[in-house]
Amino acid sequence: MEGEASRPSRLEATGPLLLYSAFTGALAGLGAALLAWVLRALTEGVGLLLGYLPPFPPGEGGVLQAFTGPSFPLLFLLLPLAYALVSLLGSGLGLAALLRHAREGVPPPRWVHGRTLLGSLLQLGLYSPMGREGPLGVLGLWLGGVLDRRFPRVGGGLAFAGLAAGLGAALHAPVAGALLATEILYRGLFLEAKALTPALVGALSGFAVYGAFFGYTPLLPFRVEVDLRALPLGLLLGLGGALLSTLWVVGGEALEDRLRPLPFPLRHGLLGLALGLLLLLAPEALGSGLGWVAVAVTPLFPTLGLLYLLLLKLLLLVLAVGARAYGGPYTPALVLGGLMGALLGRVLPLGLPPEALALAGGAALLSGVARAPFAATVLAAEWGGYATLPLVLPAVFLAYALTPPPREPALPGPEGAPAPPSETPPQSAPPPPAPEAGAEPETPPG
Repeated sequence: MEGEASRPSRLEATGPLLLYSAFTGALAGLGAALLAWVLRALTEGVGLLLGYLPPFPPGEGGVLQAFTGPSFPLLFLLLPLAYALVSLLGSGLGLAALLRHAREGVPPPRWVHGRTLLGSLLQLGLYSPMGREGPLGVLGLWLGGVLDRRFPRVGGGLAFAGLAAGLGAALHAPVAGALLATEILYRGLFLEAKALTPALVGALSGFAVYGAFFGYTPLLPFRVEVDLRALPLGLLLGLGGALLSTLWVVGGEALEDRLRPLPFPLRHGLLGLALGLLLLLAPEALGSGLGWVAVAVTPLFPTLGLLYLLLLKLLLLVLAVGARAYGGPYTPALVLGGLMGALLGRVLPLGLPPEALALAGGAALLSGVARAPFAATVLAAEWGGYATLPLVLPAVFLAYALTPPPREPALPGPEGAPAPPSETPPQSAPPPPAPEAGAEPETPPG
């Protein structure tokens, strides 16, 4: 009798949560499609102006790229100027900082989500090496938080639905997006059921809407099969992934400490200057680079050029973390690991398809950088099929175990304590009252 009596109450508790999570995910998926369209239009416009259009991933338009070079060489100076100006528009807070605000129950500064979205879109359109999952995830988190406050009887959880929808749409992997949303919030391999349920519903609903505009094909459709003999090679890829992710995380944090005395616009201007020089010397290193991974697994890309591209990408990402550039770190991790796997397949007789090595390498770096081994494993399965697991599993969990965790973003300081001027992007209006005004936006990108 007690079990029968508890069924209606359980249904009353979960029914609205599932319905509102689906609605939140669909709304976030529609918003993500709009942002993706704006970002694509901006990227193509900048490409026409500066003479380089990076290749898009196969899942969203193929791998064709165009390079004519700037019509006037000094046009490359537009990039450092634009990055310095965009830093004035953004908030200085990335997805990681906003997630910690949500986890600790500390409200972020006013209008921070909108400013972060604007700064991220503009820099990503200007050849930033960071990933679009940053603004898409921020949009979903923002929408979900607004709906959580609007419908308190649901009991919370809609922010997870929106965040997962944004991440799943950005990666074309809804289940991995739901796991990623949960893992980056609850660190230490803990998956909170109350968060995972709305995250799964929201991610599936959001990708159903987003895919209607951009397709449902995996961004890198590497359908491969391996067997248990691939386990030792997975360990090798895990070691390589741990090395690269450690260099990226530790190097970026060390550079961030060195650049901290500089004003925020100057830090972003330095990143823009580096991108401007690469526009003239090595344009392949610009942009997120996911399309180049699809080219790297073919004989069209020379081995030495692949090595150069891997090193340039690593240096750019270290600089992006040091400058606290806008955007997410998850697509760059997949790119860096994919290039590493493709390169190892060239220089070592591993006997596996290069697509399998690139997929496992990308999953390994994602696991180390995001601290999300479950999401990385499922992402590889969604992109390449479950027959990749004998190679992916050892790579993912070894990279996770050997990579040091990134530094946690700082929460707001004591009430009324202002952040140092070099740590706070210039405000167009006075900051909001305490405790928001005491926020110190100190966080790696993402």
